[in-house]
Amino acid sequence: MRMRRRLRALLLGLALGLLASRAPAAPAPWASGRSRAEDLIIKLATIEPDDALYTWWGHTALIVEDLRRGISRFYNYGLFSFDQENFFLNFAMGRLWFQVGASPTASELAAYKGENRTIRIQTLDLAPERRLELAAFLEWNILPENRTYLYDHYKDNCATRVRDLIDRMVDGQLAKAAAGPGRQTLRQHTRRYTAGHFLMNWLLMFLMSGVIDRPIRQWDEMFLPLELERDVAHLVYTDPRGRSRALVSSEALYYQARGRQGVPELPPAYWPQVLAIGLGLALSGWVLAAWRRRGAGARAARIVSGLYESLLGLLFGLPAAVLAFMSLFTNHTVTYGNRNLLAANPALLLLLPLGIVLAAGARRAGRALAVLWSFSLLLALLALALQIFPAPRQDNWLTSTVLLPVQAAGTLGWLRELKTPRS
Repeated sequence: MRMRRRLRALLLGLALGLLASRAPAAPAPWASGRSRAEDLIIKLATIEPDDALYTWWGHTALIVEDLRRGISRFYNYGLFSFDQENFFLNFAMGRLWFQVGASPTASELAAYKGENRTIRIQTLDLAPERRLELAAFLEWNILPENRTYLYDHYKDNCATRVRDLIDRMVDGQLAKAAAGPGRQTLRQHTRRYTAGHFLMNWLLMFLMSGVIDRPIRQWDEMFLPLELERDVAHLVYTDPRGRSRALVSSEALYYQARGRQGVPELPPAYWPQVLAIGLGLALSGWVLAAWRRRGAGARAARIVSGLYESLLGLLFGLPAAVLAFMSLFTNHTVTYGNRNLLAANPALLLLLPLGIVLAAGARRAGRALAVLWSFSLLLALLALALQIFPAPRQDNWLTSTVLLPVQAAGTLGWLRELKTPRS
């Protein structure tokens, strides 16, 4: 069942990408002066997360309805196409191009409902002239020359684009109301939304630097559709005629997902699991070191030890090498200045070939491993020591918790073996 849902989510993404590849055949009446401002309704649609990774953060969109003409359009800033030129290369390099598109509201809502995603709709109480202004802008925005933008997960996405438009329609009063400190940091919010996905949670926290640990405003939290929905619901603003009014005039639950848990309010406490993994790997390394020193079954001990070292090279060295590449050569700004390059430096990738030559019988591999683990441990301790400085801070405890025991065991095990006399 889960696999079928993921397949449907992928097909939905492909379908939406195709929708973004062209503007609707006929312009909406509000783009050509055929709609009256008093007949327009603006709604904010909030869709909760799904199983596919690109849906974990939820989704938001604006709906424009002309009550007199019976027309309703769904404006979606979260469209992308796999058919874009160099799509996967651009994605890897941090240059992902998104688009805004429009389609009939009923079909869009039916698609999200088919994915079993909770959908809520808020009607925005904007002045008539502002409703017409916003509707006309949205129709202008979907034109081929205007629809594409450079996506940024935290600063420029489907929710921030809608947030900025709503703020413009209330003359900056949403930004003013959201100027206070945020409830959580970007890292904490990210960890909330990746709860239930342990490995991806750890990997994302490893790849992202202290940039996402800085204090943020409520305004910044609205990169998340559910936070945008919450703040819009609380806004009371002054309209162009000087009257005070609540921005949201009504709220409706369009669809309630079945059997799906909501996003937790706090990030998960994964450190016990991470510590257990670190201690388990460290104990394995210590047992292998004792086996090698004992002398019995030396060849088997060397082969198993080599496989173990190569495995650690893949588990920690490969992500470290990826992080080094991302932070030095791509536009993924959230990876810049990442202290995890100290906690898990790219040199750990050398464990892979060293483990292979150790298993093949090279005696000098042990000396190289002792140097490599000692170097790695010193850098990891330096990363830990940097935590005492108040700024810039980086929450990299999940990385240190799993790596430090392994690095300590590797360093002590191989140094002790070098001191053991051979017969």
